[in-house]
Amino acid sequence: MRFIACLIIAAFFITPARAEDGSGRIRLEFWHGMSAAQGRCVNEITELFNKSQDKYQVQAIYQGQYNTLSQKLIASCYAGRQPALSQMYPSWAYRFYRYGYLLPIDEFLKNDAEFREKELPDFFPTMLQENTLKHPAKEKPELVALPFNKSIYMLCVNQTRMEAAGWKEPPKTWAEMRKLAEALTQYDPDPTKTKFGFASRPLIEDLTVEAFAANKQLMDEDTGTVNVDSPDVIAAMEFVYDLVSKHDDEESKKKGLRQIGFVEPSYLNGAFGAEKVSMYVCSTASFSFNDSAVGNKFIWRAYRMPSRDENTPGKTLMQGTNVGIFSGLTDEQKQGAWEFLKFLTSRDMTAKWSRETGYMPVRKSARETPLLKERIERDPSFANAIAILEEASFEPRFGWWESARNLLNREVEAVLLGRKKADDAMKFAANEIREMQKNAD
Repeated sequence: MRFIACLIIAAFFITPARAEDGSGRIRLEFWHGMSAAQGRCVNEITELFNKSQDKYQVQAIYQGQYNTLSQKLIASCYAGRQPALSQMYPSWAYRFYRYGYLLPIDEFLKNDAEFREKELPDFFPTMLQENTLKHPAKEKPELVALPFNKSIYMLCVNQTRMEAAGWKEPPKTWAEMRKLAEALTQYDPDPTKTKFGFASRPLIEDLTVEAFAANKQLMDEDTGTVNVDSPDVIAAMEFVYDLVSKHDDEESKKKGLRQIGFVEPSYLNGAFGAEKVSMYVCSTASFSFNDSAVGNKFIWRAYRMPSRDENTPGKTLMQGTNVGIFSGLTDEQKQGAWEFLKFLTSRDMTAKWSRETGYMPVRKSARETPLLKERIERDPSFANAIAILEEASFEPRFGWWESARNLLNREVEAVLLGRKKADDAMKFAANEIREMQKNAD
């Protein structure tokens, strides 16, 4: 009920999303949250589709950042004026799918044997898995959307300083990562000039990547088990805190521990480029921002996140949105939306998108296109990301998971700023999430 009733007032400001334009083409709206260079690339791909045929006219409409896009989509569904297609996170897709606002991709695959048999196997399996959801009223899970702007998390390192410190290879485990952070920390009598080995943003992502490094999900979707207060997740939270702690307590002083990292609420590209920090967790979507911040001052590289230890096969966190097709369309509009979605996720278009934005391609064959082959050969960080893409995994996809994420963000911040101990914060969060789970539906 809360989902359907949300943002009723906003619904009156949403214009109809589907119509026939003056040329006789079927006009379809594609809503997205991509701005700047990413938005320009979305517009270019949309225009290429419009020029590729004369039956459909797709208009790509920027609706603001993701929170705004989410609110407008909810309001549009309430008003019955939803777009033909939109970007959406898996938790959004789950809500739209559950309440009948989303047309499953499986419905289109029934009548498109060529795509089903020849094209679908080309998508990275983990991306299709993320988009395969179980409706409580249906017997089998269904593919409900297709992947679009996907990124994975990696360890960004000042390669020049790492090599100067005597490290020929990046850290492979938590213990090595801490040693490298120590080696990269250069103290100065003027605290503003100290160069730290590591920095973290007080957000759930730095917890999640380390939980994945310990091969632990925050929540098991199959069993419904909340793992936030498990020993592995608590250890992950303690590890991040140890890296950024000021170590100014008596116990730390007795052990001779000193500060080797810090917490920064803002994006870390600027601090990285200014050499205030030499190592941090970053998304592949931030590679271009690193390039701009670093310039020619030093060489930087991105590597696989270190595992908890040598015996733990850590995973890589994948995030980003997918694109789904909304219900309420005529048969012609449905077909037009499907044709556009196939074009948007085609080998050549996902290669163009990946090459120009830094997001990962959604097709395995895209790696063999001239566009991406050139970048893979030229950019070691991009090549490292592509190499581990098939090992990526994703967060829980429940419709209420966004609320759980917000809660975890607050608890992670409390730990990293020294207001709570990791054990207490994770146990509190786990209990709250279990209550959310009970009251979900």
